[in-house]
Amino acid sequence: MPKFAIKTIQSKLFFTFSILIVSIVMLLATPFYYYIAHILKESASESAYQSASYISTQLDSQIESMDNTAVKVISSEKVRDLFFQNHDFIDTNVSLSIQRQINEIIYSIMGPLQLDWQINLFDTNGRFVGIGNNSFITSFGSKPEKLDWVNESLDRDGRKFVTAPHLDDWSSNGKEVISLTRMFPSEIGSNQRGIVEVQLNYETVKKLIAKLMAGPSESSFSKKSVYIYNEQGIVIYPVDSVSEDNAKLYWDTLQSQTNESDVYTFKNSVTNESELLAYFRSRYSKWTVVTVQSETLLLQPVKVFRNTIFAAVVGLLLITLIVSYFAARGLTSPIKQMHKSIRALSIDTLEPASQIESSVGVNELESLNNAFKKMCARLQSSIEETFVSRSKEMQARMLALQSQMNPHFLYNTITIISIMAEEKDQHDIVQMCRHLSRMLRYILSDKDNQVSLADEVGYAESYMTLMQSRYEDMIQFQVQIDPAILNENVPKLVVQPIIENCIKYAINVDPPWRIQLIGEVDGDRWRIRVLDNGGGFTSEALEALQEPKDPNRTDGMGLKNISERLRLLYGSQVEFSAFNLAEGGACVTIGGPMDIRNLKLIQRDGVSA
Repeated sequence: MPKFAIKTIQSKLFFTFSILIVSIVMLLATPFYYYIAHILKESASESAYQSASYISTQLDSQIESMDNTAVKVISSEKVRDLFFQNHDFIDTNVSLSIQRQINEIIYSIMGPLQLDWQINLFDTNGRFVGIGNNSFITSFGSKPEKLDWVNESLDRDGRKFVTAPHLDDWSSNGKEVISLTRMFPSEIGSNQRGIVEVQLNYETVKKLIAKLMAGPSESSFSKKSVYIYNEQGIVIYPVDSVSEDNAKLYWDTLQSQTNESDVYTFKNSVTNESELLAYFRSRYSKWTVVTVQSETLLLQPVKVFRNTIFAAVVGLLLITLIVSYFAARGLTSPIKQMHKSIRALSIDTLEPASQIESSVGVNELESLNNAFKKMCARLQSSIEETFVSRSKEMQARMLALQSQMNPHFLYNTITIISIMAEEKDQHDIVQMCRHLSRMLRYILSDKDNQVSLADEVGYAESYMTLMQSRYEDMIQFQVQIDPAILNENVPKLVVQPIIENCIKYAINVDPPWRIQLIGEVDGDRWRIRVLDNGGGFTSEALEALQEPKDPNRTDGMGLKNISERLRLLYGSQVEFSAFNLAEGGACVTIGGPMDIRNLKLIQRDGVSA
């Protein structure tokens, strides 16, 4: 299956439409996205500020109401006189009378108290009167002096003090309260001091904040977190261990803010999220209200819009893919078929009948297919002309080689040498002359350029005999030829030049020089190998053998010449290789397909055997 190519017509159509759609959508959606995000952020900032201001105002109203109650109580001379009278609170009758009178005075001043309030009067001597849900009178001894918030109230010298949430120090019910206190003297200039405490149930405070958070816009407020601090940075709300890290982080951040109120974007180092933080500092209670909202939740509607746009783009791209596929298939199918035909193009498939027929109704494709057919026809004609030309060239080279010698002069000279050697009983010289004459007759014969392997091997053996006579024991020849290949036709002079090349380069090493001539059958192919133990080919020589032969060169019988003449005979089925042996020396291999007649004889003889 062909790999996906980005330069195809189909892919270009798809990418063009896709880029166009994405660009249009992005150009429209991006400004709209940032516009909506900006509006939401501005709206959230305003909402966060209003939330902090609204909660702070309502809490101030609650504290102001508590403070007004405390002021009314300590402003009553009757209450002060009754509380500071030198009565023994241990005496039940006396204490109950005092409590009843104080209750009547407070109820007459204020009316019924709120259900979640408790008013306590006590002094540093431990005398205590409680009015409200838990009404009692007693003496706590030195306990008030041990309470930090009591000492803080005394230090304020009559100014109001609002405590952080704490357990009710006068009861064992485990209830958390917020206390507003004021110190008051028995009379002006007196050292006898008492404290009025107005308690507010902390559960009431939490419910109030929850109600304020639900406020006029529950959907937006419900996503906010609220933190309330007093002027010392102690957390008023929420009092839980889960929020401690965030509460400390927000308070530390606010220390660098000088405005009484503001809204800004804040990077939370605990959650690693971007948050919208609004704060409001109350001048009355000195409490700081902080509202925090995650930008992730704030921009959730925008993200939904963004995801919707993304889904729409994906849908459009899928539609584009389908449309471009069907639009391009009609154009690309004949082109792909033509490409497949070109890749499979060879000498055997150059005929026009093998080419594709296209009728897609597109003039350009029709012109391309017709031009391809004409090219194949011209290529077929050119190959035939080249083949004929190269054959004639090789014949001309062989004739030129033959014409360089005067056959009559050579024959006469060799005959004279042979007669003279025979008269002097020089049988080795006679034998050499016979082999030399045989070689000359073989070279200068007028036979066709194709000869049998038997003749070619015989010529090579005569050459090896002459070389043996020259180098004697320094050179060793070994011939192993399978008789089955001797009837194969090959171009003249394809074996002996290889052996000559071996001798030329093998004598560069110390003797003995060994040369092997091996002929064998491999299935339906014949193969001849020539091996030597010389210095082998240089890397430059091996590289040169891989390059095409220069047609302008006429250096006749080189290895490239042998390769080309075999290729002219066998075409793509030719076998030619040259390489160095691992143990030293080199090997040259030539081969080709067996003649069908010789192959049948081999198979018949094999069956008979």
